[in-house]
Amino acid sequence: MEELLNPRHPLDKYHQPQLEFLAALPESERAEHARLFRLGNATYRYQQQAQGEVTEEDFHHWLAGLPEKLRVVMERDGFEASKHSWPLRRHALERRDLGQDAFLQAILSPEDWAYHQQVAHEH
Repeated sequence: MEELLNPRHPLDKYHQPQLEFLAALPESERAEHARLFRLGNATYRYQQQAQGEVTEEDFHHWLAGLPEKLRVVMERDGFEASKHSWPLRRHALERRDLGQDAFLQAILSPEDWAYHQQVAHEH
């Protein structure tokens, strides 16, 4: 099962249940579920790069680009409530030239990257 999860989840408390889930599936369903885990694991690894790096300046820069109704809500909630949100973390990373697409393309297999691109363009 281990070979199905590359990239693996960096935390064993999530990696082990992923392995167990895949092992319990009929073989015909494993590849698709393993792909979804790999995509999620890669995205998690990308987001972890922002841990402790999101600043109040990032927050205000991010707010400036939000639609008005959403901006009002996020301003009301404040930096502390928002600093762990995935959209703000991605914004902070991209401000530092650490783009999600480039990171995912580098960490995923060419097949998983192509699948990610296909799904992203469908939505």
